[in-house]
Amino acid sequence: MKITLVAAVARRQILSRANSGFVRTISVLSVIGIAIGVAALVILNSFMDGFSDTIMRNLASMNPPVEVRIPGGGLFGDREFRQAVEILSRFPSVDGVSPVLEKTVVLAGKNGEVAGAKFRGVDWNVEPRLAGGDGPDLSGAGEGEIVLGTVLAGRLGVSAGDTVRLAYTDSVRFSSMGTLLLDTIMAIRVADVTDFGIEEYNSSMVLGDLSTASLMFGDGVRATTLSVGLAEDADPVSTAASINSAMREAFVSGGMEYMVCNAFVTYHRNLFAALGLEKMGMTIVLALIGVVALLNLLSTLTMIAMEHRRDCGVLRSMGASPGMVLSIAVFQGGMIGSCGALAGVLFALAAIFTINGYFPIRLESSVYWIDTLPGEVRPGFILLVFCSTLAASLLVSLFPAISAVRIPPAEAVRYE
Repeated sequence: MKITLVAAVARRQILSRANSGFVRTISVLSVIGIAIGVAALVILNSFMDGFSDTIMRNLASMNPPVEVRIPGGGLFGDREFRQAVEILSRFPSVDGVSPVLEKTVVLAGKNGEVAGAKFRGVDWNVEPRLAGGDGPDLSGAGEGEIVLGTVLAGRLGVSAGDTVRLAYTDSVRFSSMGTLLLDTIMAIRVADVTDFGIEEYNSSMVLGDLSTASLMFGDGVRATTLSVGLAEDADPVSTAASINSAMREAFVSGGMEYMVCNAFVTYHRNLFAALGLEKMGMTIVLALIGVVALLNLLSTLTMIAMEHRRDCGVLRSMGASPGMVLSIAVFQGGMIGSCGALAGVLFALAAIFTINGYFPIRLESSVYWIDTLPGEVRPGFILLVFCSTLAASLLVSLFPAISAVRIPPAEAVRYE
């Protein structure tokens, strides 16, 4: 049995002008139905993946993959810092450690507006590398300067080069006359106004250097948390669990203060679990479009088998084996399925690139954290959808093929 002969007969039966108009119509509808189902799945997953991946990248650009802290708001002095660094140095996957001073502050701008924010004192030269290097460029910021998010800067009415007044909220107290007193007020220069990628950070984050944070928060405090960088191929969750176990053993033996190590992604596990559940639900719903298209394909192949019943009988009487007749019907299902899947993939790719390039989907950043919904093309998923659609089409084509093979050649040509 030659594949070229099977392909030629299958193609001729589908495209033959001898077919009724109804058969040709439902053949075209089968291709369109499969294309719509494939395109819907690819487009949905591309934009859902783009949404979750963009949020994760923006969060990770401002946070290290792993951090160490003392529960209950404990502070790292020199002794605690040395203890933690000694434990972390035992792990080859740890790529660096940097102290972070993080406290709540109050800022006053040129326009008289006052806003609360979280001041994060970091090492300008080390922290961006530990966080992955995808965050804002801090190279232009120097000692005694801060970087503000776009929303917070707009609220305070300041821009790069302006000066804001900054007060440490732990120094707030009331006098006997009920007057609000602030012991620590600093005038500090804004080095840059940047987009942190997340609305929450843009409206409530202030980045400064460690020396400024130490001056504000008082001497003796080395850090509130420790940023831990990892090698590129290291898994943050498993690495954090191993470090946590080592720190717990050291604490039990009396060798160090009680500290915990957590992977950054665990702080947002509920968010990404909810996104994954929503993606799965929408995928199941849209997959039903493919089921309807496959049912339409089944009816199309059944109609083709009925119209070419005589042809199958003639082929059988000329010596064609049942396997050849079965292969012809299966090839027809594969042709329609592959054409529909290919058309759906091409349409989905064109739609994704067009939307990303010319018609971006705008979101309310205060609700969704990001202001633009990007589509991300994943070749692995597209290949999976294409192969699954083709396999389902071949499986569906077996039913009319088996029915055609069961008809004896004499019965097929009896009234011809």
